[in-house]
Amino acid sequence: MLVPKKAGRIWSHGSNAVISTLLFLSILTFVALIAEQHPWRADFSESGVYSLSEQTRKIVESLEEPVHIKAFYASSSPEESEARGRLETYRYYNKKIDFEFIDPDRNPEAARRYDVRSYGTLVLAGYQKQQTVLGDDEEAITNALLKLSREGNKKIYFLKGHGERDVKGFDKMGYSSLRSALEKENYDIEELSLMTRAQVPDNASLVVVAGPEKPLFKEEIESLKTYLSEGGKVMAFLDPDRDGGLGDFMRSNGIELREDIVIDQLSRVFGGNYLMPVVTEYGSHKITEDFGIATFYSEARSVYPESDPPPDVVVFTLASTSANAWAETDMDLLNEGKAAFDENEDKAGPVPLVVLAEVAGKGGDSPSKGGDDETGRSPPSAESARQGYLLVAGDSDFVDNTHFGLSGNGDFFLNIVNFLAEEENLITIEPRRREGQPLILTRVQGQLVFWTSMVFVPLMVLLSGLMVYRGRRMQR
Repeated sequence: MLVPKKAGRIWSHGSNAVISTLLFLSILTFVALIAEQHPWRADFSESGVYSLSEQTRKIVESLEEPVHIKAFYASSSPEESEARGRLETYRYYNKKIDFEFIDPDRNPEAARRYDVRSYGTLVLAGYQKQQTVLGDDEEAITNALLKLSREGNKKIYFLKGHGERDVKGFDKMGYSSLRSALEKENYDIEELSLMTRAQVPDNASLVVVAGPEKPLFKEEIESLKTYLSEGGKVMAFLDPDRDGGLGDFMRSNGIELREDIVIDQLSRVFGGNYLMPVVTEYGSHKITEDFGIATFYSEARSVYPESDPPPDVVVFTLASTSANAWAETDMDLLNEGKAAFDENEDKAGPVPLVVLAEVAGKGGDSPSKGGDDETGRSPPSAESARQGYLLVAGDSDFVDNTHFGLSGNGDFFLNIVNFLAEEENLITIEPRRREGQPLILTRVQGQLVFWTSMVFVPLMVLLSGLMVYRGRRMQR
């Protein structure tokens, strides 16, 4: 039986321990509640890889309506963990942003509903709009938030009146699939007749000339020239034998249209015919950055950068065939099915099919830097007042209802549109890399580290153990 005095001491020690534990847990709970209501984060990495840029923080903090993000990733994958951390950072700066992760393999219905075809796709919804992002880097997410919060939609005009492709057409040669894809990207689509108005509308983000069968009038071409010189964006799809009367306009902007048709022997490997060249390699430009999907062009002509473009123009080749293709110039032999490469008349591959010209606008000195030009040099670095863009493709079939969903055709087209129509207003954020900082020690410092870690610390542990052992022996 316990002595009352000893039992009281045990009760006292026990109650103190319980009270201390409850007090400690209460403090932890109180601190957790404060942290939840007033979180604080700090990024001590040298490159700031775990924080957002100042540009992004301003945009995120300015959001006034809720934005919900659906992130499609494989469950428990490293990519999901990294994306979750990045989205948590966005939510830290604005509680109106929330997100959920969906495994497209476990929830294929959701993937179909949002037209998700690859891991790493984000679908942002807010401001009564929806924006899909193929990638989870800061620049892509921030620009998607910028598009959602921006008042109004960008307008894209399709020229009409010369037998162009019908942007409302549902037949195999129509552009209804293209129109639907652009509307999902929050663009407003309208038709434009330059025969009934003197100039391109001021709210035009992009003008598309899609496969004209008849030449444009001189006044219409002058309107396009004026629009381009004032920083406008023009996209032209010109089929073989039909340049819409735009040959001189193209030449004045560093692009050459040749009277030929491209033949590609590699197309057979992909199940096509010789008149459907395939592109698997792309030029160096922001439009084609990280784009590695094959695109197909049915009955295309070559589009070459001029060897000596005007001084205010920089030309890039965005898409070219393989070396197995050539540009056939003898149409009679082609019609007879006897076409063969003639080194004296035909141009050997790679044959360029899509070319972009960057044109310094009025008041500007030179185009801005987007990559290396065709001479291998970097474009001039001087800033232009407003920079115009002229993109020319030697085929209008590659984005019709028959071919828009073929391989990467639609994705390549949307890349082009998003660059041309959005470039002036969207932000560019340089990716921050996780780089280790090398530690360089002198000989004396190295010896000090060695003796401290390998000798002194183990010796102190050993001596402490011996002292404790001896002390316990003496108490017995």
